[in-house]
Amino acid sequence: MASSDRLNTRKKLVEEHMRTENAHDITATMATLGRRPRYVLNGVILDGHEAIRAAYEGIGLDNAAAFSHFKVEVTGLHTGEEAIVLEGMMSGTHVAEWQGVPATGRSFNIPVCAVFTFDAEEKLAGERIYFDSGLLLKQLGVLS
Repeated sequence: MASSDRLNTRKKLVEEHMRTENAHDITATMATLGRRPRYVLNGVILDGHEAIRAAYEGIGLDNAAAFSHFKVEVTGLHTGEEAIVLEGMMSGTHVAEWQGVPATGRSFNIPVCAVFTFDAEEKLAGERIYFDSGLLLKQLGVLS
């Protein structure tokens, strides 16, 4: 596959991943992942489909967990030979316990950066996600 074709295919895959994530369609989101995906979420490693699915369910992509109206608004996609970098704004409303924090009913809207990598089959090999967890907790009213 030519380099420009590969980059376009990868960009479309990331766009599909984000579209299905924002639609809270966990099954379709998981279908964008390769055989052995790895997420690194602010330094926490999630290896494999089960761990990643559990994380999605925990934040609210199944519409029955910690955050309602969870979404990521993509503000930029930067493509390169090794990875695609996404910049965006992550938002939601804290409606149930999350990582030991009781529901606050408050909303958050924070910057997020994600680095997507690809496997030999041109599926997502992983995602490294970075956001300011202190800002998140501050917006939820947990930190002052």
